[in-house]
Amino acid sequence: MDANSPSPDHDAAGAAMLRLRAHAERARLVSQSMDDKSPDEVRRLVQELQIHQIELGMQYEELLQAQAESEMLRSQYVDLYDFAPVGYCTITSSGEIKQLNLHLSQLLGLTRSQLLGRRLGLFVNLEQRNQFGDFLDKVLTLDQRQSCSLEMRRDDGSQFNARLEGLAFQNGLGETLCRLVVIDITPQYNANEALRASELRFRTLFEQSSDAMLLVENGKYIDCNDAAMRMIGAVDKSQLLGKKIQELTPEFQPNGQRSSDLIQQHMAQARQKGNHRFEWWRLRLNGEGMWLEIMTTPLVVDGTTVMHVTWRDITERKRDEQRLMASEERLRLALVGSGMGVWVWQLGSNELYWDQRAQQIIGHSFDANPVPFSRMANAIHPEDLARATAILQRAVQEHQPFELEHRVVWPDGSIRYVAASGQVLPGEPRRLTGLIRDVTTQRLEQEELNYKNRLLEHILSNTPVVLGRLTSQGEILEMVGHGLRRMDVGDNELVGQNIADVYPDAMVQVRPLLSGQSVSFITTGIFHGESLYYQNYGFFDEQRQQAILFALDVTGSEQIKVQLRSEKEFTERLLDSSVDAIAALDQSGTVTAWNRTATLQTGVAPLQALGHYIWETPLGYAHTEFRELIAQALTGESVTRLAMKDMTPMGGYFDLYLVPLTRREENIGALLIMRDVTEREELLAETTRLKLRQQKAVLEAILTAQEDERRRIAESLHNGVGQLLYAIKLHLEHTADLPRTSPSFGLLEEAIRATRGISFELTPGVIEDFGLETAVKELVKRIPRPPIRLQSRVPRNLPKNLQIAVYRIVQELLNNIMKHAKAGEVFIYLEKEDNHLYLSVEDDGVGFDSALLSEVKGIGLSSIRNRVELFNGEFRLESRPGHGTIVNIQLPVA
Repeated sequence: MDANSPSPDHDAAGAAMLRLRAHAERARLVSQSMDDKSPDEVRRLVQELQIHQIELGMQYEELLQAQAESEMLRSQYVDLYDFAPVGYCTITSSGEIKQLNLHLSQLLGLTRSQLLGRRLGLFVNLEQRNQFGDFLDKVLTLDQRQSCSLEMRRDDGSQFNARLEGLAFQNGLGETLCRLVVIDITPQYNANEALRASELRFRTLFEQSSDAMLLVENGKYIDCNDAAMRMIGAVDKSQLLGKKIQELTPEFQPNGQRSSDLIQQHMAQARQKGNHRFEWWRLRLNGEGMWLEIMTTPLVVDGTTVMHVTWRDITERKRDEQRLMASEERLRLALVGSGMGVWVWQLGSNELYWDQRAQQIIGHSFDANPVPFSRMANAIHPEDLARATAILQRAVQEHQPFELEHRVVWPDGSIRYVAASGQVLPGEPRRLTGLIRDVTTQRLEQEELNYKNRLLEHILSNTPVVLGRLTSQGEILEMVGHGLRRMDVGDNELVGQNIADVYPDAMVQVRPLLSGQSVSFITTGIFHGESLYYQNYGFFDEQRQQAILFALDVTGSEQIKVQLRSEKEFTERLLDSSVDAIAALDQSGTVTAWNRTATLQTGVAPLQALGHYIWETPLGYAHTEFRELIAQALTGESVTRLAMKDMTPMGGYFDLYLVPLTRREENIGALLIMRDVTEREELLAETTRLKLRQQKAVLEAILTAQEDERRRIAESLHNGVGQLLYAIKLHLEHTADLPRTSPSFGLLEEAIRATRGISFELTPGVIEDFGLETAVKELVKRIPRPPIRLQSRVPRNLPKNLQIAVYRIVQELLNNIMKHAKAGEVFIYLEKEDNHLYLSVEDDGVGFDSALLSEVKGIGLSSIRNRVELFNGEFRLESRPGHGTIVNIQLPVA
């Protein structure tokens, strides 16, 4: 509400005053004409005046009360206005101060009386007075609250920062004035200025730092300096800002850890510790890799955590470290590759420091602690100790390098050869540093080489071989060997001559040898009327630029080859004339002979057989049993296998004979003979099928006759004996004076039930009426013990003879179980599936050894087998003593 607008209490007081004036006017009028009134009228008027006088008194009291309340409110307003913590004032449109509170006078440094009538703009800094004028114009012209911040100056010249908020209003005279709030914001201004200065310093340091600096928020770069751009090869900040920190970072760091997981760990450590330093491998924009040392510091800005990140390129340092590590690794590998160990002898303390390899060479287990030097000295072989000690003492005294080779004795008594070298290093403390290497292998190899040299000399002197060395032009540098004797040539007698002049016929084969190729060829010649053969081998030594030629006198073996070729041709002609297929195999199973009949009968060509393993030919991999028989024959065992079927790609039957081939009681292969007996086996098979058909017809007739006889006996029992027993029972019930509880009636009932049971077992009519499944269930119900669990699912439309056969099989198996098994429980499974009827009967009885099944007496199992064979089924029985018996039967359903 406007402070100058009349309040509700003021309006009420004015209305009361108007009513009082009206009553006074009426009283004056009455007093003026009192003489004209009658006594009654006068009394009435006097009474009315008294009433009005009372009302006037009451209204006067209300006025006094309203005045007191107004004074109280004015006092509260003055307290709030004058003693407010902010400055209040009222100014005119020209800026003159019309009213102000105590706080504003204190801000301006003058009393209120000195400030009233003065222009407030005089206390604004000269540079901002125009801004103040604009602000005042906006307040007076716009019906909205306006604000601005200005620098103001007190009367004593001191300055302060103020925030002005103004609102226009009109007083009772129609003048537009401005109510103004002046707030001293110097502390906030100074804090903001300090913050801006700090931000400026940070920005200057951030932008001008030689280190790459970046700001990261929510895993993305939000700012970076020029050094960071130069480091990654960027020309504009947009190439980096807004990118995730995982970009341009390999999926895995060199240590094998995933980069995305590792960066999360580093950021978490920075937030936990306040800062965190780590090394990082990343890529520049051009794909080049670099190593960075990263320092991360979390900063909280407006409640948001921003990571200040500093990059420092340490690629060169890492490369130096890697080169140093590589150098150290090469040194280590060199020591390992050379098999050397390092040892240091502290001459002052007589202590020995040696690495694991040095200790291993001496034969001791590794000990990282120093040991007395006597530990190494004691390992030296006693015969070499004096010489080794003298060489070490001379090296210490003369400060000269030393080298020595000696033997060491290991704790297990074995002797090794070692080579040691080293020298005394300058400086203090005095120490002798050396290397030690196990040369046992080299020593043994040298001895072996010396032995082989002696052996080669012995071979050249005593065997028919020739060793020659030629220049690349063919000049003979050396030609020795006992093989020269048969040609009447002595050792090195041909040195200096050219090989083309000595053996012109061999130049065609020797010329490639002189050009750097390896050769192998046979040369022939006639000496003293005898043909001589030499097998030549040669290679070119690139290092010495010499051709090495080695010739072996193979005259005897060549003559044998000629004889063998002749014998082979005769053998091949003999094999090809045989009516049987014949093949020869060596000890490895490779085919060495394959006659013409084998090709005709098997369809395997000689190229498919000769030189190949027999099991790699079409004949071998077509039949597994054939491969097993071949392997058996190659071990030295004769094999005969008659009527072997489908052992060739062409099919048919063969009688197979495998005979081991021996030489001097040593097995050298096998001879394979195959005779085609397909026609014979087909005749035998037809004869067998005829006999089987006859046997099946006879067996089926027997079974049919058995069932007919069973039916006849059952009918006789049921219609004869059964009816007779029932008639006797009826007779006794009507004529005899026997009580119903008499044992005679019980015996008759038992006889009648037994007769009916036997009749049912002989001819189960339930099969014809309800099918096999119901018949088996009825059969199970008639057996009181052992408990029988039946699982059955068969259709009713099975052939009648098959249903009867299965019923008889189950009946016979249950009889055997009750008689012999002593079972506690029996399980029967009967089901038709995929045109086969499956029957399984299992008990947990005493069982028996199924290997002795052929010795089991009785016709029960034989009858079952006959029924199964009649229907071309399968019968399997498994049993062990104490583990029960399982019978599995599979019958085809036509």
